[in-house]
Amino acid sequence: MDQEQKRRENLYRKFRELASSGEIPSNFDENDLVDIYDYANDSYDEAVQLQVIFAAVRYFPDSDELMQRRAYFLLENLSMSDSAISIAESHRNTGTLWDLLVLRVKRPVGQDAADAMSDILNRYGDYDDETIIQLVTTFSELGLLDWLKEHKNLIQQRCMYKDTFLYELAQEVEEQGDYHFAIKLLDELTGMEPFNSTYWHMLSQEYLNVDDYENALGSIEYAVALNPDSASILTTKAQILFDMKKDTQEAYRMMREVVARDNEYTPSLFTLSAMLAIDGSEEESASLLEKYLAEHPAEREAVEHILKLGDSLRNLRVLRQYLPNSGMNSDEWTAWARGFYERGQWQSAADILLTWLYVKGMSDDWNILVESLYRQKRVGEIAQLYREYLLKIDDPQSTNISFMTYLLLILALLRAGQQGVAQNMAGYLLSVNVNIVDSLEQRMQLIGAQSIIRSMQDVLLGDEHVDIDSIDPFITSAVDGKTSGNDTVPE
Repeated sequence: MDQEQKRRENLYRKFRELASSGEIPSNFDENDLVDIYDYANDSYDEAVQLQVIFAAVRYFPDSDELMQRRAYFLLENLSMSDSAISIAESHRNTGTLWDLLVLRVKRPVGQDAADAMSDILNRYGDYDDETIIQLVTTFSELGLLDWLKEHKNLIQQRCMYKDTFLYELAQEVEEQGDYHFAIKLLDELTGMEPFNSTYWHMLSQEYLNVDDYENALGSIEYAVALNPDSASILTTKAQILFDMKKDTQEAYRMMREVVARDNEYTPSLFTLSAMLAIDGSEEESASLLEKYLAEHPAEREAVEHILKLGDSLRNLRVLRQYLPNSGMNSDEWTAWARGFYERGQWQSAADILLTWLYVKGMSDDWNILVESLYRQKRVGEIAQLYREYLLKIDDPQSTNISFMTYLLLILALLRAGQQGVAQNMAGYLLSVNVNIVDSLEQRMQLIGAQSIIRSMQDVLLGDEHVDIDSIDPFITSAVDGKTSGNDTVPE
């Protein structure tokens, strides 16, 4: 860290300490507040950013730079575009940041956007750090990133800090998935700043994005040499060694050492856990994660890593312990499960929903729960849920069970040997008049479900020679009861 960065960090820490007492600090000048705000912005510390804004309004109400930062905070952090544009339109001075702010609020498109950005570039130059950051962001938000890449050299010449421009542009193109261009930018950046371990680390990660492990390893070696104690850098090197199968023992040694030294840095912990699971040491992997959860019971990411290990009994036990610490309500818990469901991770989705059902006695989404269980062929559990929960619900319509889920229940009950119950449910489904169903989607589901039921009359009547799999529309994506970490092991 250079002297200027240390100075800004010290200012930030001093301001934060004073502000924590509840007072708005007054012993900082205008330039100090700008530096503190920018450091807080880089550190994602919105609380300090907001406190700087309060101090600026009280002590430096006419400061153009602090007014700019207030306007950008309203736009980016609070989505208060009207307030931001009001500040921009009432300021006394013109400048790049003000014009960029107006463009981000008004959002011109196509050629109008390109013309507006070209006008700004023609009128202003000598872009400082903050201007560079907002310039790249505005190009991206207006859909002009390709134009920016094409005119990179021209714009770079106008930047006071060319390394900042390359860094910001590299981050933006990576988000767009253009890893090769990011490599080109970071290669130039490491040539410009060869003793910056962060840039070498970023370059290594970009090489990983294009599966170039040799260059990834070479780049991370530079980063390690420059910053041998960095947990994040060592974690990346261990990942590369492990994936290349070049020196897995060294990868394990590095990860165990980093985790022992600082188990608060979760990427290292999760990397070691994943390595163990891939090598078949799932119990040790789970033990590592559960030990961490014992100290951090609200850490959802650790729970998700356990879910990847694919042991439902363990999942249900861990989820029961996590639920009271999660802070999630029913809608949030169900949305969490739905995310796994939409990615085809049936086991995780089912176990999350089962936990809420077992603890709370109800489920907000029977459709996802039944389908997720069925796709794993956990038909016994479905039959049990039907007996112990669904049959005891006073108002069945309150469950919002779809017609396709009724079909799944019928198939599950048949597979579980409960033919009589399946016959009764099939009779109910066939008796429903399509014309009284309001929703077009539900009508289509009912028509499809009724068609499948009619095609499986022999099965419903008890013909043992009929293969249920041959008429089951879900069988192609069904999975065994025991699944792997990604919940999608084919049957």
